[in-house]
Amino acid sequence: MKALVYRHKNTLDDFGIRLEEVADPKIRETDILVRVKAFGINPGEALFRRILDAPKGRYRILGYEFSGIVEQTGTKATGFNIGDRVFGLGDTTRQGAYAELIAVDHRSIAKIPDFVPFDHAAAVPVATVTAYQSLFRFNNGIPPNVKNVLVLGAAGGVGSMAIQLLKAKTDVKVIATASRPDSQSWVKELGADIIVDHHSDVINQLKSAGIDQVDFVFAVNGLKNAISWLPEVIKPYGYLAAIEGNSDIDLWQLMDKSVTVFLEMVFSRSLFGVDQESQGAILRELIGLLIEGKIKSPVKKTFNGLSVGTIFKAHTILEQRNTIGKITINL
Repeated sequence: MKALVYRHKNTLDDFGIRLEEVADPKIRETDILVRVKAFGINPGEALFRRILDAPKGRYRILGYEFSGIVEQTGTKATGFNIGDRVFGLGDTTRQGAYAELIAVDHRSIAKIPDFVPFDHAAAVPVATVTAYQSLFRFNNGIPPNVKNVLVLGAAGGVGSMAIQLLKAKTDVKVIATASRPDSQSWVKELGADIIVDHHSDVINQLKSAGIDQVDFVFAVNGLKNAISWLPEVIKPYGYLAAIEGNSDIDLWQLMDKSVTVFLEMVFSRSLFGVDQESQGAILRELIGLLIEGKIKSPVKKTFNGLSVGTIFKAHTILEQRNTIGKITINL
């Protein structure tokens, strides 16, 4: 098969991803082999490319969300047939979806209806599961007594799905941070009730909107700067869910308010073999919400073709760190 691979960590200036002919992936007994039709691009992949070499003497294929058609099923993979249209999550310990074929555990994928374009489907698995697992940790629901949720960095892929999931599954007031006119317009379109500019005085903006304290903060991006004002606005015994980490972020500032902190990494379930079935269930629930018209794909830009040129363009946009919605690549 053809795949986009790299061997040594690299920057945009010495971009190291190359299109090569490599061996087809071999499936495990619980795997599905998928002919990739589209894959999503995520900030974590640009980070991996910059900081991680491939194992010595080998290559690395990035790409951890995709859509495509089932070509083969493992002996213990149930619920799927050859020819099914599917989408799902990859596994960071295995080769990814920047390729014509990917082998994935059947518990981390779901079927997609014929009316859903492959690029739209490929844009949602990582963002949806990340947002869902961050927000709905109490019996698949928001914690009790939460009346509002502040989404930091709301215009990107995960933030886009967080807003929509909260509006579709709860009656909480959704507060979104976005600074540029185009990003503010996007989060408003997705259903945000209140929009605040995180580059201005957030506390005063919240007070002007009638928000004296925030019950739940979902930090998608920007926690390092927000930690200077979060202790003042988060309620006692409130909640903070974070998907970014930085040694400079001092969470002890939240100790006085006994804030419950959730740290979320979407691939923990596959890394440690914990309840992988739940991720397939989240994707099936998402399809139901798509069919009902309660959620839409956050895809905003699609490139065509498995090539060095398209992946370079996508990674260049990611590294500008102001992406709205999601980027996908059609094969």
